[in-house]
Amino acid sequence: MSLFALCLLIVCPVLLLLVAGRYFCQHDYRRTALFALLALSVGVIGGFAGYGEMDSRAKSNTVSTFDRDQRENMTQRYEQAAAILAQLNINHPDREKAEEAVHLLQEFRDEQLVEKLDGACPDAPMLLAYAEAMEQAASYRGHMTNQDVHADRKLLSLVQDMPEGYTGKLADKIVPFQRLIIAMNAEAEKEAKLDKENAQKHAENLSQGKYGGIRPGDSEDNITAAFGKPARVSENSDNGQTMKQYVFNHNGKSIYVYTTDGIVTDVSM
Repeated sequence: MSLFALCLLIVCPVLLLLVAGRYFCQHDYRRTALFALLALSVGVIGGFAGYGEMDSRAKSNTVSTFDRDQRENMTQRYEQAAAILAQLNINHPDREKAEEAVHLLQEFRDEQLVEKLDGACPDAPMLLAYAEAMEQAASYRGHMTNQDVHADRKLLSLVQDMPEGYTGKLADKIVPFQRLIIAMNAEAEKEAKLDKENAQKHAENLSQGKYGGIRPGDSEDNITAAFGKPARVSENSDNGQTMKQYVFNHNGKSIYVYTTDGIVTDVSM
């Protein structure tokens, strides 16, 4: 309690009561009552002031204790998550461990909470992004292909949003993972471009009859005349249609001719 509140609660009422006592001795009851009432009023005001100060101080101490406990709890969760992520294998991540790390770091999405920690967990947002990316990668059970990476929008978004040149906590794990995912996506884009070019080239060759002079719409009878004896022929029936695959080996390359009910439908190498 402050000195001002103590004065209002004790000192001033005592002085006023002394004055009231003096008037009482002089049989001046009107002034006695006046000063007694003033003493009571000042004491009440002092009591309220002192109570307000003590209540405010108690709340402040409670908030301070809560902040300290929360800070310790968040710091502990941060270190636990970092320890889990440090053990994950980039090529074969454990999904349960990755999920546990994500769970531990979830509260760090709150930017205001991170600011209250005053730099105690500086790399928490980065570790959370890494944990979520590892969780996504773990869903492929160690068999993630370039095409999987290219098609996984969530994984790409997490990795591409990571800052370049990161040097914080677990940088030795995060940076290689980031580079791997970006490289796999780039390779998938190259493969897709090459597949598109090959498909266009194949369509042109097919339309020009460059595969032994055979093109879609030709009779099956012309196949052996164009390519000779096939290495093997596979036949399959479906919905009343007879489909065949002819395989020819020429100059170390395989040529495939497909027919349906005796009509050539496709030729490929």
